[in-house]
Parts: sequence; C-alpha cells; structure tokens
Amino acid sequence: MKQTKNIKSSILAAALALGLVATATAQSVTTTPAATDEGAGLLGTNYAQLSLNYLDLNGGPPSVARGFNFAYNQKVSSAVDFNADYDWARAEAYGSHLTQQKVNFGATAYSPLEWGKAYVQVLGGWVWQKAGSFKDDSFAYTLGTGVEFTVAPKLSLTPYVNFVRATGFSQNEYDFGVKAAYRLNKEWSLTARAQYDAVEHSSDAAEYSLGAAYHF
Repeated sequence: MKQTKNIKSSILAAALALGLVATATAQSVTTTPAATDEGAGLLGTNYAQLSLNYLDLNGGPPSVARGFNFAYNQKVSSAVDFNADYDWARAEAYGSHLTQQKVNFGATAYSPLEWGKAYVQVLGGWVWQKAGSFKDDSFAYTLGTGVEFTVAPKLSLTPYVNFVRATGFSQNEYDFGVKAAYRLNKEWSLTARAQYDAVEHSSDAAEYSLGAAYHF
C-alpha cells in the first residue's frame, strides 16, 4: 500500500510539474498567436454547464451511482477564470440511499498556445455524505493541471490530473481523466468527460458524464 501511495504521489508530482513547465513555456512565447476561435474550448469563456454523471464503483455494493453537476465559469482576466460548481450523486445499497454533495469555488490560471491552453487549478469547498441515518461532512480541496488541446475548429480535448483531499475524512484521491467540448454555435457546447479515481485506502472508481454548456 505504501509503495502504491508513493507511485501515485510521484505521478501527481510529475503531472503538476509538466503543467507548470507548459505554462511557463507558453508565457515565454511572444511570437505565437493565442487560440482565439470561440469554438476552441471552454477555458477563457463565460458559461454555465449542466452534466449528468454515472459512477462505476468498484468493490461495491453499491456498484453504481448517478447524479449531476452544475458548473459556472467566469473569465476575470486574459489568463484567469473564476470557477464554481455543485455536484450531487446518489447510490443505493441494502435498501438505503447513499448521497454525496460537493460545493467548490476556485480559480484556473492558463496560458494560451497556438494549439490550446495549459492550465493549473486550485479549488476549495465542502463535501457532505449521508447513508441512512449516518451523516458526515468535511472541507475538501483540489489541485489540478492539464492541457486543453484544440484538435479541430470546434472541438477541444483536455487530459488532466487532479489531487483531491477531504481533510475531515483523511482521504486522498488522484483523478486521471479527459474532457471534450464541441461548440455547436455561439451559445451552446456539448461536453463529455471520462475519469478514473484512484482513492487511497478505498476502492477505485470510474466516472463518465455528458452535458451541455451555455455561453454568455
């Protein structure tokens, strides 16, 4: 278990370093124009997004959970976005509902490149859990990095890595995933996400989501 923890920590450190290096490299490039096509991703845009989520919980019961996520993104400068989101998920086991809610607020700093944007993200918030009559809650924070690649005029793909810690639960989670966004028109984008959750001292999980973002 200790060796696995060290491996996960090393992967996270390398990914964060890669994101910081990419960001620094982008800042040093002054002759390359930034990607300005409004269809080339979600970073640097104002939008509200609603997604439906499906979670494959290994080692259940419960074996699956379903829920939704509402996210808000506001551009505050040429390189920083404000982020807020609410996440709700529910599973059922032995006749009881298991519910989890999360609220996050934070910021994403990014650097435009010709082919996309490299970013780092910091979020903080609260998580609530309820199983039958049992209730618990905790402060939680997220440190993340990734690169939003412009793969077509209207399509972006974003591989990312997150470290998530719920302090009250003494729980660490490492998220490895990819997000996609397709711009339908000026106001709407379709979104999708696939993510693997490596949770210390617990069973891992996989998450999938489909959604839509309204740009304003």
